[in-house]
Amino acid sequence: MTRDRGQGSWVMITNSAFTLLEVMVAVAIMSMVLVTLLGLKNRTMQDVALAEHITTATMLAKRTMVDTLTIGTGKLQPVEEDGNFAGEENLGDYAWKRTISQIPLFSTVFITEIRIAVIWNEGTRQEMVELVDYE
Repeated sequence: MTRDRGQGSWVMITNSAFTLLEVMVAVAIMSMVLVTLLGLKNRTMQDVALAEHITTATMLAKRTMVDTLTIGTGKLQPVEEDGNFAGEENLGDYAWKRTISQIPLFSTVFITEIRIAVIWNEGTRQEMVELVDYE
């Protein structure tokens, strides 16, 4: 408190400012929030990239399955083969594997199983989408 010189009364003077401790706590909280948001953004970007790869691989697997069923209608022989999509634009990272096998149902009846797998590398691990059809 200070005394007002002209009137002889006491007047309360207050400072409405933040202390250093309050400013430091606010900056610490804001920095933690910022780091969390940046981490969330990076993880979201990784998830979007993985979703794009899965979508592309699924479409490639479906196309390969349709090609297999169209070419081999009624006479699919057991085979295991693989290849890649290197001849196509932006698909060089993807490879495919086709497995056709006969599964005995009864002693003389067989079901043809067709497996199409599309494989790509996602960072350090290998990812795969697989379609299976029975004829």
